[in-house]
Amino acid sequence: MDEERTRFQKIVLLILAAMAVLFAVLTAVSRSQKGAYFEETLLRPSSPAQNVTAYTGKAHGTRVDITVTRDSETRAAVEFLIEGVLDDVCVVDYPLDPIRTERWTTVDGVRVTKNGTLLFEGGYDPEDPIGWGWYTPEGVRDTRGALTARGYSDANPWLGFEVSANTALRFALGPELESRGSWALYFLMLFCTFFVALDAAFPMTVFYLQHCCDVRDPEPSDFYLACQKAGWVVFPLLLLGGYCYALRMIP
Repeated sequence: MDEERTRFQKIVLLILAAMAVLFAVLTAVSRSQKGAYFEETLLRPSSPAQNVTAYTGKAHGTRVDITVTRDSETRAAVEFLIEGVLDDVCVVDYPLDPIRTERWTTVDGVRVTKNGTLLFEGGYDPEDPIGWGWYTPEGVRDTRGALTARGYSDANPWLGFEVSANTALRFALGPELESRGSWALYFLMLFCTFFVALDAAFPMTVFYLQHCCDVRDPEPSDFYLACQKAGWVVFPLLLLGGYCYALRMIP
């Protein structure tokens, strides 16, 4: 499989190797930086004072500060400050006295107020398999706690945004910290990179392997060679896009 490589082939191989190494390092660094998921971004956690946890960052280009102050084991105040959009203070009481649901199970009670107005009161089951473990005080399943209807606008991504009881409770309990970057998708891109590099390093060998079983003494046409060289430009660009997507992905 020893073939003489042109300068163009060597450059392509160098670029492919550099992308593989660079994005491996970037993915490792990105995976080490964890945050709380909110509006398609990750907010960095910090603890400026005892019983206080702050989450800060930018969502849709707007600064977001979420501060959780735990007053007791069953009460926490969660302030949502979105610059130029809203400043809401939610008080979450959980767990409260248990209630019996329509499914003959018992769940802890929960009460969420926003700016002094009752937002939700009933029961909550954190182990619900579909994530809608909200119940009315009578024990009937209620999706209002988990869902909030809102509009959408490219000009104003915050159009119609409201803090839901589910969001308030999630931060009050301490959201699961996540990180950007998918190793699974990175290795998929690396797998594809290997085949592009194989074609760039041994183009004639790849051609013969493709046609040796159906054509006797195959020879590539000028059109095939031109398409092959074009692929050495197009495929690395596609791989670059895939690597970038894998790096920004939140698993």
